[in-house]
Amino acid sequence: MTETHPSISALHKQWVNLENEQHELAMAIERLGGADLTVMRERQARLLLKIGGVVAAIQDAPGTTVEDFIALLDVALEHELDLACDIAFYGPTDYPMTARLLRAVVRTVPGFEFNSLRRWLSLPGQYEQLMCE
Repeated sequence: MTETHPSISALHKQWVNLENEQHELAMAIERLGGADLTVMRERQARLLLKIGGVVAAIQDAPGTTVEDFIALLDVALEHELDLACDIAFYGPTDYPMTARLLRAVVRTVPGFEFNSLRRWLSLPGQYEQLMCE
C-alpha cells in the first residue's frame, strides 16, 4: 500500500493560515505591551512549532505542478531568504528583476497570492502595486 503525502500547494494553504494567525497574535502581543501575556505567548510558541513542522513537510513534499513550485517559492521567501521583509523595507524599485519575476510567476496561477509578501507589504495597495506594475 502506498502512502500518499500532501502536495506542496496543500501544505502551503496550512502554512498560510498558521502564519497569518501567528502574525495577528504577534501584533496583538505588541499592542498589549505590559499586560500578562503568558497565555498569548504560549499560543504563539505552539503556532511557531506547528509552522516549523509544516515548513519541514513542505521541504520534503513532492512538487509536481506549477502551483506547488510557486507555493514553495513563497515559503522560501519567508523562511530561507528573508526577501519579503527586504522588499517591504527597501521597496520594490530596489528589486526590479525580482519584482518582474514574481509578477510573471503569479500570472501563471490565477488567484495565487504570495502570503509572505502580502504580510510584509501591509500598507493598503502595496502588494497590488508590486504585482501589477
